[in-house]
Amino acid sequence: MVRKIYTTLIILSLSAIAFVYADEPQFPGLRSNERYMALKKQNGVLLEREDSIQLIINSTREEFNRKRSIDSIIISPTDIEQFTSHILTLEEQIFELRQQRGDVITELNNIEQEYILAHMFSSSPIEESDDTAPSNNVIQNPILIKNDIFRDNLSEVDYEELEAAQDEDDMMMELCNEYASLYNDLSNTSRLYMQTTSESVADSLFSVYNTLKTTASVLNEDIDRQWAHIIDTKYYAYGYILEKNNRYDLLDSSSAKFSEMQQRCANEDGIYNSDAVMHYAIGYPTLLDYEIAVAQEMGLTEALSALQSKQKSLVVPEYKYEIIDMQRRLFLDYAPIKVGKTNFYNNNNPVPELKVYERGTIYRILLGTFRTKQPMTLFKGIQPLYITQDENKEYSYYVGGFATLKEAEEAQLFLKDKDFKRPEICRWRDGEMINIDNLSKNEDDTENVAPVGSRYVVILDCSTISDALRETITSTSPDKSISRRGAQFAIGTFTDHSEADLLLSTIEEKHPEITVSIEELNF
Repeated sequence: MVRKIYTTLIILSLSAIAFVYADEPQFPGLRSNERYMALKKQNGVLLEREDSIQLIINSTREEFNRKRSIDSIIISPTDIEQFTSHILTLEEQIFELRQQRGDVITELNNIEQEYILAHMFSSSPIEESDDTAPSNNVIQNPILIKNDIFRDNLSEVDYEELEAAQDEDDMMMELCNEYASLYNDLSNTSRLYMQTTSESVADSLFSVYNTLKTTASVLNEDIDRQWAHIIDTKYYAYGYILEKNNRYDLLDSSSAKFSEMQQRCANEDGIYNSDAVMHYAIGYPTLLDYEIAVAQEMGLTEALSALQSKQKSLVVPEYKYEIIDMQRRLFLDYAPIKVGKTNFYNNNNPVPELKVYERGTIYRILLGTFRTKQPMTLFKGIQPLYITQDENKEYSYYVGGFATLKEAEEAQLFLKDKDFKRPEICRWRDGEMINIDNLSKNEDDTENVAPVGSRYVVILDCSTISDALRETITSTSPDKSISRRGAQFAIGTFTDHSEADLLLSTIEEKHPEITVSIEELNF
């Protein structure tokens, strides 16, 4: 609370200072224009507020990253969600302030243009502020844009934009490093999610993944927006100065290099997890080359030396991040029917309650529905059994769990051979159950179980999936889920047999020790 109050006081203080302070207009004749002077004050207030909010964003990110770097502090999904929401709110405030400043700057420019046109053909020349007069004692600045040639030749508004772009430029590497840390968290969460065999753990990891992905998306937009502003502002300012000083050769060569850089970025769009980081990593060396050329062309030796030193120690941020698109897994407990002891289920080991899955499809066999619980001898040692109780207080007993209708039909025949009178196939799809045998007797409802086209799964006959095998699966069929089926694994589903065949042949080639096959599903 103390920090929030202190931050608010800073914003209010800066706003008050900006309100009472007004720079001299570029044209002294506009001092008497009350609207113009009021707009300049308003622009100063908005700029200070924007800078203050940006400082809060920076400090918030630094504090969040500091906590994440401490092993003893666990960042929960709620903490990440609150951080993301806070940053989004601040970003929206900055966006609104920039929109307001844009309107103010447009009106300021209109007033200046009207003033110039009104005095263009008058007998009295247009007076400019004394601070635009060239100085004989030029003191150079190692920061390129801080040299007088930019301040003297750009309008006040354009120079303010250039300063804002320079501030953003100084922050870009920090933002890219922050994205690298977030990507590492995303990658680790994805890896843990694919390895876990616990559905509850997987659900928790999936929630963390989605929150991290949202945070990374917000940061990605920040990087993209800031880099676009830096490029647009700096290339405009440098181009304006070069054109004003008739340095067309450098202007032409820089334009050609800029086009080459943009084309390279366009060629790599969509290949990596962050286009924004890629644009900066590829574009910044080109911008730095341009700034060195401008400093050299204009004889700004201090800035030239500083920029060349920066170029020698330049470390381009990593940007070739593999795309992470984690798909939700299905934890369906498929279980074939087996025959065991008739007393397997007892008071110490009661029949478990049937689990209904929110996602995915599973088939089970209904053995019967009764008013009271039945003795286990009735079910002849058939396993695994499951029980449910409906709203009428009647008990239903089910057996097995199957991925396909074909498997369920085979189990149904097996049960009939064991003298079960009327075993019925039931299907659960995304939590909704239908009794297929009952529906098949009702012509009006047959469309509910009619085939919807061929589907295929790739079956792996193995007890575990190694990291190398998982990598082969995800790289060949990245959008397919992996589900356990007893002592096997099923990958799919595929609507195109050729896609399933490609995965099969790839696994056979890279992992010859694995027995792999394709199974057609019937729905």
